[in-house]
Amino acid sequence: MNRSIESLARAYQDQTLSEDDVRELDQLLKTNAGAREIFLRETNLIATLEDIACDEVAELPTVTMLSLPRQLHDETSQASPLRWTMAAGWFVATAAVVLLMASLYSISNPVDKAIATIVGLSGPSQWTGDGGQVRSDLTIGMQLPGGTIDGLSPESWFALEFTDGSTVRTSGNSMLAYSEVRQKVLHLKSGNLSADVAPQPDGRPMLIHTRSAVLEVIGTSFDVDADLASTALNVTEGMVRVKRLSDGRQVEVPAQHQVVAAADHDLSVNQISRVAYQWRSRLEEGASRTFGRWLPAMGDAGPLLHCIPYMTKDGRTIYTSSFQVTAAEGAPIMTSDRSIVSVRGRLDRATDLYVGMSLKTEDGTFAGRFQVVLPSEQFQGQEVFEISLPLEDFTLDPSLASMKREFAKSASDLVVDTVWCHTLYVPVGLAVATIELAERAE
Repeated sequence: MNRSIESLARAYQDQTLSEDDVRELDQLLKTNAGAREIFLRETNLIATLEDIACDEVAELPTVTMLSLPRQLHDETSQASPLRWTMAAGWFVATAAVVLLMASLYSISNPVDKAIATIVGLSGPSQWTGDGGQVRSDLTIGMQLPGGTIDGLSPESWFALEFTDGSTVRTSGNSMLAYSEVRQKVLHLKSGNLSADVAPQPDGRPMLIHTRSAVLEVIGTSFDVDADLASTALNVTEGMVRVKRLSDGRQVEVPAQHQVVAAADHDLSVNQISRVAYQWRSRLEEGASRTFGRWLPAMGDAGPLLHCIPYMTKDGRTIYTSSFQVTAAEGAPIMTSDRSIVSVRGRLDRATDLYVGMSLKTEDGTFAGRFQVVLPSEQFQGQEVFEISLPLEDFTLDPSLASMKREFAKSASDLVVDTVWCHTLYVPVGLAVATIELAERAE
């Protein structure tokens, strides 16, 4: 039977079927599932189904003469009325086979194939797969298919390396969805992303979508910061094309330049300042790039960022507020041996207070979390506090002690990613008014 259906299928393609042959083929296709599968393969419909699956079409297209391979379409358009009747009949009969073959193709080319490896991890993070699988037991070296990475706290940091060596890193409270079918496609829904992208294939650049822009990356190093209304891009190497979604306008951003894509902001490309050593939080401008419960100024009291809780992997509750450190002109904010961190805020009752920074190298590699622990005795009998901490008081977070060889030996000469204040276990009304990074006079 196999030889017969193969012979009939090839004769059908060659337009050499007699009317008796057409009737025999029609009957086989209507009644024999094996014959239908062989016919699909012989007439190259399998290749068409594979193209459909690769294109990730959301709905299976209606099987019509227009969806046939060109050769088969041309042959059928010249066929006799009997062949038209036969074609209509077996297309209905093979609809189930088409669905089955598309399903089989999906199984043999699973969407959960690993496309990247975790190469850096710190703080609580969570991965959600395209099928809804959720994992928080992430470890360095774990291979992941496409999905979404969530940074669950201001202290979170995550690095992912694709098979071509391209590396992307998120930090702080962030959400990044990623996939790779024909090209790498990332959706930065919130937070900060830095990347070193290997040269991408012609016509298949890495695409990074934010709420306000689309970035087209051929091969470069850059840093992206995204929130609900704007996307800030700093390019250190190569070139990135940016499309603003509000009006479709595009610009190309070369190395050592930056741009902000927002509906209410001029889409101009400016040179990045080399480096800055001073920064101050600006709660008077709103809650952008903060983690906490923001309250506006009321009467004589200025705006405050109140702490909110999150649970660590070991079951501890941390009450924290944090600020992502970015400069309006795009320059990285760096520490030096003369840096001083000043914090002004309030506590409802005395407790140990943690003040810290997440730091990274100039190429975006996580360099560690450094902190100072201030004892509760320092806050007895006062609600409002104001403290200034020299950089030499900051030491590596003890939770990173087992990996200390991988991190910087001190907090000096590094880029500041986030700064935070937190307390442990119970709420004590911690609220931050301002945090400032400055340098003491020599």
